[in-house]
Amino acid sequence: MLSIRDAGLSGISDEEIYQLACKEKRVIITMDKDFSRIFRFPPENCGGIVVVKIYKRTVDETLEIFTRFYRLIKEEDMMENLVIITTDGVRIRKSKR
Repeated sequence: MLSIRDAGLSGISDEEIYQLACKEKRVIITMDKDFSRIFRFPPENCGGIVVVKIYKRTVDETLEIFTRFYRLIKEEDMMENLVIITTDGVRIRKSKR
């Protein structure tokens, strides 16, 4: 796993993140709900997109909820798909490929 910060790329645009993920076939894991806009960021062009929609929680609560549901996701469920993680569970929007 490589974070934007660890890669020294803090401050790059969403489009640049998406293009980098497409080029390297990486999965984007983010709390930025803009990445759930599939016409702007088609998940089938990169390794997939996981959007975490857990708001108004402490960092520890958010991490616990994320970890609990992330463990349930199979790798093939992420690949080229949009995955949404909320406090209620996981939704997967499969690509049309």
